Amino acid sequence: MTRVDTNEERLVAELESLGVRYLSRQAVAPAVSRRSPAHFLSDLVRQPTSRVRTALIAALLAQPDLAAFVPEAITLLKPDEQLTLKLLYTAAVILQQKYADRLRVFLGSRWQRLPDLYSAGLGIRPGQAPEEGLRSLGLIHCQVTGVVLNWSGTYENVVQHLLHRWEKEKQWNL
Repeated sequence: MTRVDTNEERLVAELESLGVRYLSRQAVAPAVSRRSPAHFLSDLVRQPTSRVRTALIAALLAQPDLAAFVPEAITLLKPDEQLTLKLLYTAAVILQQKYADRLRVFLGSRWQRLPDLYSAGLGIRPGQAPEEGLRSLGLIHCQVTGVVLNWSGTYENVVQHLLHRWEKEKQWNL
């Protein structure tokens, strides 16, 4: 019998309540409504599965007001987790620039630009086009974590899942 991580399931339920509904659930678990936004963000970063950890990007794209809680979330994390949050947050910032028009369609009045808090500190050159910024961030992610992966493709995958789901939901609701 496979053990289901109830904390992960609660986070997925909470993501669903924020409009991030592309992650499948393995069990029914209620969202934790008493969790502060900073704790929610830090809990996402701490997740052992990358599908939930990288959903931090989708959460920030779906609810840009969460950006106000990122500095507090950083204080709740260990140094390696802080770096993960900075990398994923910066990916969200760049992806928001790249997909601004499509995101605005779905967010309407909830749209707001994510402030660029960490790219300079991570070594991203200012003024890069989003594609170049994602490539640079992906290379930096490999260097600082030692995990060789197509990080820019991973970031893109998150936004593609989010937008695809929103587009399908719009069709379903017609």
